[in-house]
Amino acid sequence: MEKVEIIFNYNGTEISLQADTKKKFTDIYKNFSSKTKTERKTLYFMYNGNIIRNYELKFNDIANEEDKRRKKMNLLVNEANEENEANNSQRVVLINSKKIICPKCKEDILIKMEDYMITLYDCKNNHKIDKIFLSEFESTQTIDISKIILPEL
Repeated sequence: MEKVEIIFNYNGTEISLQADTKKKFTDIYKNFSSKTKTERKTLYFMYNGNIIRNYELKFNDIANEEDKRRKKMNLLVNEANEENEANNSQRVVLINSKKIICPKCKEDILIKMEDYMITLYDCKNNHKIDKIFLSEFESTQTIDISKIILPEL
């Protein structure tokens, strides 16, 4: 069993846990919640600026190459309570997607460029968006993270 260190940054404090690379993140989060005496359903975890949504993944599924080599990763932990949700519902927080996404459903999508025009096609909802100007493309690739609904653990 290969061990790794996972450092959680929670309320300005770093909390370090050792974990097996074969352990799913759902188990790692249970250990974190137990150690901090928090309810897992009120927390969400971010790695490299992205919210981790699939808790069935393991360290090697999520970590970048550098963190795999170091056998260490840092996660940011935030609370998703009613007060934060009320504040977030009034505030729009846009980030640029690291992947090409469908402007309608925000799922992964394929891209084709022809005659200085972009076509997005074949997302999982079969959307197709034709004739996007190159100058307009970047504005189609934003995500409002204040509208992200976190899954129950």
